[in-house]
Amino acid sequence: MKKKILYSGMVCLLLLSAFTSAYFVGWQVKEGDYAVKFSTKGASGTLKGLKGTIEFNRLDLANSKFDVTVDVNTISTGLGLKNRHAKAADFLDAEKYPTIRFASHTVTPTENGFVANGNLTIKDVTREIAIPFTFDGSGDEGVFRGRFELKRTDYHLEKKRIGEVIAVELVVPVSKQP
Repeated sequence: MKKKILYSGMVCLLLLSAFTSAYFVGWQVKEGDYAVKFSTKGASGTLKGLKGTIEFNRLDLANSKFDVTVDVNTISTGLGLKNRHAKAADFLDAEKYPTIRFASHTVTPTENGFVANGNLTIKDVTREIAIPFTFDGSGDEGVFRGRFELKRTDYHLEKKRIGEVIAVELVVPVSKQP
């Protein structure tokens, strides 16, 4: 009898651990397929070098999180002179601050999808922001899409000719981590 109880207990633990690992969903960015686009009154372009941790499960938002960076040195506006200006000390200061980072602390549902609340760090400034996004996925693949705006001066981005508001659009195809 004791052997049956011990055996049943071990089977239950094994099943529970399998369920737990199936419930956790870690995603990796499909390299080269994503887009981090920005636009302002006087400039637009993209950033590359997206890296980090993406853990998202629409059934377990309490344990979902994003901790990602983009490489400031990958900025592309289509013009070499604008790229140099964007990387300069009075704007992104790529030499001193080579990455832009977003780290969420909560992910919550909305009528149209989800919102990731967290800290966005650009240069030496960290501010709390909310990034609304959707997730379309099936099986082992999916796509995160989001849009948000930020004020240039909130992050000590001093070039005045580009406008006050920077619009950011994200399209991030992902696959489940092995």
